[in-house]
Amino acid sequence: MILNILNFLALIAAIYIIKLGSDYNKGGIHIQSFDKRLHPAEINYLHKDINYLNRGILVTLLELKRRGKIEIEKYTRESRNKTLEDYVIEYRFTLLDNTDLKDHEEVFLKNVFENKDTITTDELTKRSINDSKFLSAQGDWSNYLDSALSHQNLYEETTKGLSNRIKVLGLVVGIIGVISLVKHNPLGFLSIIAALPIFLIGINIGMEKSKEGRALLNHFTHLEEMAKKGNIKHNLKEEDLLELLALSLTMKYFLPIYENSQNFDTIDLVTNSLNEYGGSHLDDAILRGFMGFTAKTRDDTLDTNRIDYRLFK
Repeated sequence: MILNILNFLALIAAIYIIKLGSDYNKGGIHIQSFDKRLHPAEINYLHKDINYLNRGILVTLLELKRRGKIEIEKYTRESRNKTLEDYVIEYRFTLLDNTDLKDHEEVFLKNVFENKDTITTDELTKRSINDSKFLSAQGDWSNYLDSALSHQNLYEETTKGLSNRIKVLGLVVGIIGVISLVKHNPLGFLSIIAALPIFLIGINIGMEKSKEGRALLNHFTHLEEMAKKGNIKHNLKEEDLLELLALSLTMKYFLPIYENSQNFDTIDLVTNSLNEYGGSHLDDAILRGFMGFTAKTRDDTLDTNRIDYRLFK
């Protein structure tokens, strides 16, 4: 009798925790208290985490060029594998100024240039294939992006205690389920099933963004949806266009927006040179040069398979 009551209480607890977790993921689309524009790479990390970090790299390079910190030039070299293609589009990065940088920008530039003033995506490709430290250093760079968001109070610190209590509750519910099954009470399956979402929500809340962080995340999600539906206003500023690239918009959705905006040298680097599949050669060069990943992007995909483990291996 007692076990039956405990199992039903476990189900009620699971329903309550699931609702609590849902409430934590809600936030307003309009942002009133956060009046500072995030760095494009910070937007990418907040919105996509490490899943599209290749675009975080791309917008970091473009943002540095926009502020006159680096120069980016496209060039063509002969392919070393003529069976695949006759030539390859590469990019040359030249360091112009390393002052007045964010911490994650300093780490990024140090990793890319080392002690040189100029580096090419061709050289970076060799490093990404042969030097695992180059890849892991990019993983370290993503940690600096995470810290930058934390320092701007976009993560929730006060939920850690709640997170621990929910995880303990999930553990208790699971134990009730196991004891019930040992006692041949089939309701134990109910508690074991209920324990999993409770525990996962506890973990999620422990990593939860603050109210401002959730509002920004929902804002960027809404912005991405509007862009894909063609509802973005025309004639955007350079910073707004970089923001859209940071959201990992593919050329299919980005090009129509840019065609109705003023031209910028930074954005032209992405849009003026497309591969045979409609993807950007600069996106391809980032994948190849920074991750050793040779698959080409397309107009509707950035081909990010395998990126995560290569960055953190």
